[in-house]
Amino acid sequence: MKLQTRAFFFNAQTDYLPYYKNFKIDINEDEPLKSILPKIKEQNRFFNYPEDEKKLYFRVNSLVTNGNISIKDVVNQVGEELTIEPTFAYRATNCLEINDDDFQESYKLLEPYCTNEDRKYYESLYGLHYASATFEYNKSYIGDAILILAAHLIYNKNPHLDDILKAISGENGLWDAEYEDNMLIPEDYSSTFKLLKDLAIPPKDTNRVSSFGARSYKDRDLSNQDEIGVAFYYANRFNNEVYELSDEIKQKGYKEVKFEHSHKSCGIALLDTNEKMALTKAARVLADAYDSGADILVAKKEYIDYFKENIGKIEKVANRDILINLANVEEFNAS
Repeated sequence: MKLQTRAFFFNAQTDYLPYYKNFKIDINEDEPLKSILPKIKEQNRFFNYPEDEKKLYFRVNSLVTNGNISIKDVVNQVGEELTIEPTFAYRATNCLEINDDDFQESYKLLEPYCTNEDRKYYESLYGLHYASATFEYNKSYIGDAILILAAHLIYNKNPHLDDILKAISGENGLWDAEYEDNMLIPEDYSSTFKLLKDLAIPPKDTNRVSSFGARSYKDRDLSNQDEIGVAFYYANRFNNEVYELSDEIKQKGYKEVKFEHSHKSCGIALLDTNEKMALTKAARVLADAYDSGADILVAKKEYIDYFKENIGKIEKVANRDILINLANVEEFNAS
């Protein structure tokens, strides 16, 4: 099998900015993904990756994985053009190698309540820690893995429930968290996050966005446009409910628009505890759909209501107009 591979390069000692190089890799589809890495290094000696198997995690087409998944399984999911990057580019030290001090620092929050077995469990969540989507919005976030560990302790009747919840509920913690699956092999912990938030005491949100001068939602008149682009917002990788909308779009004579953030979280779970972050995430979704050519964004009613009710503040956070029409699935099908 021949793979087109684009690899991330950056050496913190010598480089000011990261860059990418392209490689053609001949490889057997039954080999593990990590077999690609020495083949890249053969072609470019400056390429580096972790030698410790426990830390051999990286991103393939933006999804985090270890090196043990087979090439065949990777290609089945993302195709034969691969982009190889570190788990967290912000912390890259030498290509795929990263400074992972933050992973250990987060563990200290719960270390007093953990056994050796609990620590091993936390270490097994190394990849998931760096797959945390919240890092895109808050580089100081404690990571999803420590929250999963907290839930693990609670499930196992740890006697320090109040201390555990307090430890993860401080600044940069639970109330900045909205689970988003960024693992190549899907892992859905959204219900675990909900459990923790149901148990913990939410803070008073001081990170509010003023509604002064913010516009109210109003549909644009699209009747004079020759072509109308329609995009669907799925909200997460586990939503398979309305893929038939593609046929509906074509039947109505519209153009279907794909956009990168169609499966990314929009901040709805953060609205009551971190409004600015919630609206920043919403702005990324709406702006990406709009900039990709969508005149109408269709989604489930709860998301459309959220976008409509907050559109003015979303635009304030984004510091731009996002003039996209919003319709829930039922409205779109009836139009």
